[in-house]
Amino acid sequence: MSRAELRAYIIATHDDEAIYELFVNRRNPNAKKYPAPLDEAGFKIMEEAFHRKIQGESEP
Repeated sequence: MSRAELRAYIIATHDDEAIYELFVNRRNPNAKKYPAPLDEAGFKIMEEAFHRKIQGESEP
């Protein structure tokens, strides 16, 4: 399954295993790394980054 097909599948099904596959197993080794969120603001930043990634938007 291509990344585009996997992304479409995740948007349609919200399958946790498919999300793990996209963000962990097929991760670009040169991608920007974010620190683990430690507070509510950090969780918000992480959630927004995941949302942008799933929608195929570029990073700000």
